[in-house]
Amino acid sequence: MTAELPQQIAQQVRQLRIQKNTVNQEQAWMLAHLTAPQLQALLPKISIVGLHILSQLQAQPQTGIELATALSVTRGGVTRAAKTLTTLALITPFQPKTEHKKVYYRLTPRGTQIATVHDQMHATFNAAIGQALYDKYSDDELALVSDFLQDLLNFEANFNR
Repeated sequence: MTAELPQQIAQQVRQLRIQKNTVNQEQAWMLAHLTAPQLQALLPKISIVGLHILSQLQAQPQTGIELATALSVTRGGVTRAAKTLTTLALITPFQPKTEHKKVYYRLTPRGTQIATVHDQMHATFNAAIGQALYDKYSDDELALVSDFLQDLLNFEANFNR
């Protein structure tokens, strides 16, 4: 099996989960793995888009447009989640001196802690799904599943247009 195919399928599954906003299973795993009670108390207030924004910001500060593009969500969805994350002191908005029109977001130390646990949850999920599913199917079967999931994503994205 090629390394790209499982990653592609995992990304498609993540996109489906983001679109359906099924945060409960992720939050349950994360609650069990966050050690600070104050961070556990914040977790139910964070949407799945918010969790993915935190993870995305680990690499570098980004604008709302960059986050929306990277996460395949609307700019409005990023704006709503970023407002909550800012209120919870998990991210801070800032404007570079050279770019007064763009607002960037960066993680706070608390945001970094939650993002790290969120990334660990995805790594654990991907390893478990690899053992449970990827080894069970051939590359051709996995490619078919990947094509199907992409077709489903495209259908849902264009359904109301």
